[in-house]
Amino acid sequence: MAARDFFRSKTKGGERITVFLVLPLVSIVTLAGVYFLIHEAKHPPRESAPADQIVTPVASEPPLEPDVLLQKLGEAEALEKDGAFEEAEAAFASITKSNRENDRGWGGLGRCQLARQKYREAAAALDQACRLNVVQARHFVARGHARRALNDLKHAIRDFRDALSLEPANALTANSILFVALEMNDTDLYERSVAKIRQENPGAEARWIMATAASEIRSGTNDGAVAIFRRAAEILPGDQYQTLAADRIFADKRSRDLIQKAAEPVPQASPSP
Repeated sequence: MAARDFFRSKTKGGERITVFLVLPLVSIVTLAGVYFLIHEAKHPPRESAPADQIVTPVASEPPLEPDVLLQKLGEAEALEKDGAFEEAEAAFASITKSNRENDRGWGGLGRCQLARQKYREAAAALDQACRLNVVQARHFVARGHARRALNDLKHAIRDFRDALSLEPANALTANSILFVALEMNDTDLYERSVAKIRQENPGAEARWIMATAASEIRSGTNDGAVAIFRRAAEILPGDQYQTLAADRIFADKRSRDLIQKAAEPVPQASPSP
């Protein structure tokens, strides 16, 4: 038999294949497949997280000692009080990296971001402050303002109510509730809020007077609004009146004109001859 016939065998169709070369090749492919399956069983592929679930790690620093922490908080709050909000924000941010469970750090960070009109960042920082200290009304008030700026009025009014339950005598918080009720065009909520405030403290006229002025403006009663602004300026401490008068609910030109008119001297009636 010739050498070439030794390596070949006939198939049913008469074609010849080289058995000597094919069998080793099949064996190699089979072994490779078995190795791949064993490797995959030991090392399963990692699933990639959805884009909205990817969390960027936050850099952290060693915790500050209590006395150093108090000093840093005092310095940051002094910057905030002086109106240096950018520097204060950086100082508070540093505190939150080292002492992540300190509500004053998160609260200060959120207030500074609120002052710089970084409303989403402010709301997130104040979420942490409210979580860490559920009895600090200041945190809830600030978060209420951040949410109001984001037009999340439903949750804003909830924050103001929580703050008012912690500090029932806070006039600014009480008025914030009424302002949001007016923005929501919720007359029933406004009336119920006024009734609740009057029931808790019947003598606290200053706690709803500015919101009443806003209601008068919306009703088109200009003279009534001017009279209320004048009365509010008499009753409220100067800083509270200025804060309320600067609220965005009075941002339209008509409201600003009425506030300006209220600040002018009242014309005296001429004495009769």
